[in-house]
Amino acid sequence: VTFPVRIFKLMGVESVLVTNASGGICPDFKVGDIMIIKDHINLPGFAGQHPLCGPNDERFPCMSDAYSKDLRTLALDVSSELGCSDFIRTGVYCMVSGPNFETIAEARMLLTLGCDSVGKTDTVQKER
Repeated sequence: VTFPVRIFKLMGVESVLVTNASGGICPDFKVGDIMIIKDHINLPGFAGQHPLCGPNDERFPCMSDAYSKDLRTLALDVSSELGCSDFIRTGVYCMVSGPNFETIAEARMLLTLGCDSVGKTDTVQKER
């Protein structure tokens, strides 16, 4: 998962725009809204399933500033100039491992934890 990003960094790439489709759990969101991520929660990471486990290159920044405030501001400014601000949101993305969708209680818990959107990955390696 991190290999291409590490290669980009070594090549001098300073910014990467990544997109995905996920479920909005924030009650203020509407279907089709676009969320600019300001932070994330990696739930499988709490159980040790994290792409940064193992040897790491110390030149990579810590995750406390993973999402540039300047780039978020730029995206919001451009969306406003284009007349798109009605469906642009900022929020906290939560990653769960899947492959199932969350139960109602789990979605309510994630909302309580401060998550605005939740997505799953089927690529987290599972022990067999």
